Amino acid sequence: MGETSSSDNEFWITRSPDRRLARWVSFYLAFQRNTPVPETRTVAALNSVVVVIDLDTPVRHQVADPPLAAISPVVGLSHKPMSYTRVGRERGIVIELTPLGARALFGLPLREISRTSVGFDDLLGPRARFLREELREARDSNHRFRILDRWLSSRLLDEPELPGPLDRSWRSLTRSGGVVKVGDLAERAGLSRQHLTTRFHREVGLPPKTVGRIARCHQAIRLLTGTNPPPLPRLAILCGYTDQAHLNRDFRLLIGATPTALLRPGSATDLYLGSLISLRPTPLTGTRLEAGCPLF
Repeated sequence: MGETSSSDNEFWITRSPDRRLARWVSFYLAFQRNTPVPETRTVAALNSVVVVIDLDTPVRHQVADPPLAAISPVVGLSHKPMSYTRVGRERGIVIELTPLGARALFGLPLREISRTSVGFDDLLGPRARFLREELREARDSNHRFRILDRWLSSRLLDEPELPGPLDRSWRSLTRSGGVVKVGDLAERAGLSRQHLTTRFHREVGLPPKTVGRIARCHQAIRLLTGTNPPPLPRLAILCGYTDQAHLNRDFRLLIGATPTALLRPGSATDLYLGSLISLRPTPLTGTRLEAGCPLF
């Protein structure tokens, strides 16, 4: 697939990684866009690690904590929204890493990068710069995806550094929509609840209960934006909230908007639902989500 390099040309192209990388890498997204006037965006709470590799130097300004790295940010798991302002031409690649993949690639406990962002170069040094140059010189997005498959395979496939019980606990929480209890996870792992929580928080970046809250909110968004979405009181019950007020409160804390405001035309919230796809309300109807929109 080819693409033009005109500064006015905008695109986002998505692809899953090589299937051998599935446990470590969830998603690739190539994007180019031009924002002629400053635009403030909010990125919702994350249950995975997102790497943005900038191929052009972007202009991003921080609006509120936590801070966003100016160039090629690596964003760790976060329990609250992150706002920033962007302007001008942007071109780059987004990679979603599972905690297993992020732990193997960066070689550090993910608590060290949770609730904030760090520059890709700061974490990997010359390796990051060499990769960015190779991606910049590639013919098109498909070529860049193949480069990522090769580069990540050489660094991840033999490095499952996140302990198995913690990896399985994270996957259980995210795949279940947060309904699995922490006590059940601890029992399956053969650990006390306190020991599991302490190790999980250090290695994954957030406590398991918080990861479950984010997963429950993501599940509510999937139902809300799917075919025949249930009324909000019913949605709250289906997703394990006490009532609609509880649902609204969690959305404000994790997403930065209520369910109603999120789907309103012109919503400024970018969603990343983990292991699936980057999603964003369409500007025309505000009622369905559009696949493949870039995050940062």
